[in-house]
Parts: sequence; structure tokens; C-alpha cells
Amino acid sequence: MEPWILKDTEFTSRVNEKDMGVFMKVCPDKRFSKGDVIFYAGDPATDLHVISQGQVKLVTPTANGSERILAVCGPNDFIGEAFLRDSAHYRVDAIALSDTMTCPVSRAQYVRLAQEAPNFAMTFTEILAGHLFQCREQLSSSYAPVKVRLAKVLVEQADAYGERMANGDVKLITNLKHEELASMITATRVSVSMAMAELRDEGLAIGTRGTYMLNLENLRELTA
Repeated sequence: MEPWILKDTEFTSRVNEKDMGVFMKVCPDKRFSKGDVIFYAGDPATDLHVISQGQVKLVTPTANGSERILAVCGPNDFIGEAFLRDSAHYRVDAIALSDTMTCPVSRAQYVRLAQEAPNFAMTFTEILAGHLFQCREQLSSSYAPVKVRLAKVLVEQADAYGERMANGDVKLITNLKHEELASMITATRVSVSMAMAELRDEGLAIGTRGTYMLNLENLRELTA
């Protein structure tokens, strides 16, 4: 089963300072070191986690004992199924890729937020409702060629974690290896390496071993 996630929420910019203060009081942050498990697949889904710092990978085991990365999430992304139903369980393992901080939100805390900061609860609900449209977009892009799917992941990573350079390119430093990129887009490591070579030949992604200079505008056009 696919993980429940919500990306690119613009959470911090959509909530005013007063309501954010209530949120931080009601839902204090929790810190994780690189490699820490935030939750395991099968654990009761007691909390929805709002990531405030760091990166988290959502993974599931494969038949050969390795892991398949389903997504990499960062600041302002939501992970977990806490609001689906009382008997919900997490569907994947969530592991900190770097030192990470999240704000867990339980059902009880959400009810309290609705009482103390109703405008916050409304904004939060609007963000959750947007999950349906994101699911549709992900489904439509799953049939694209490997190069396009890889470009989409690079664009997402660059938007979230890249550094804009003076010439307009974006420098991306990532911990993701080719086999991990492959697992994210449901492809083989060989096909990802070939697609990366094509992007390199076209001047869209220069670099290797996790450090890339990306022509982000042209990469974005490729994924349109």
C-alpha cells in the first residue's frame, strides 16, 4: 500500500503567527537523529507528523530484503494516517534521513486546536483536503518515461533542498543513490543510470555521487 503523505503544503506561510503559536503550544516538536525511526509500518497511527526540519524517507521492504523508498519528505510536508480512522495503522516505515524535527498531531490535539484556534483548524483542513488532487496528479505521472519521472524527482528535491546559483542553475546535494531514486519512481537502477546519463548529455543535470548542478527551468519543462 502507498503511504499517506501531503507535500508542498506551504504550511508555515498559510498560518498566521498567533495561530502558529497555539499550534506549537498544543503540539510541541519532537526531535530525531539521522537514522532514527519515526514510526514503523503496522504501528497504530496515533499521530500525523508535520515535518518542520530535516528530511524523512518513507520505505517499505522488498522481496529480496532490501528497501524501496516511496517518498522523501521535508519541511511543511505531512506524513501519517492519524486522521483516517480510529483503527488506522501506518503503512510504511518513516526514517530520518538527516537530523529531523516534527510536530506530531493526535486526534485529541486536533480537537483542542479547533477549539483554541478555529482559523488554524480550517486552514489545516483545507490542506488535508488538497491531498485528493495530489493523489490524482501522482497517478497520472506514474506512466511517464523513466527520464521524465526522474526529472520530476530532481525538480522536487531541488525546489525543497537546492541552492540557487548566480548563473540560474540549482545545486542539489542529496543522500539518495541511484538505486534509491529508482525505488522512488518504480524503475531499475540501470534505467535510472541511463536516464541520468541522458539528462547529463542534454546539460540538464551535471554531476554525480549525490551532487548535481541542475538546469531547473528546462528540467521543469521536461516534466510538464
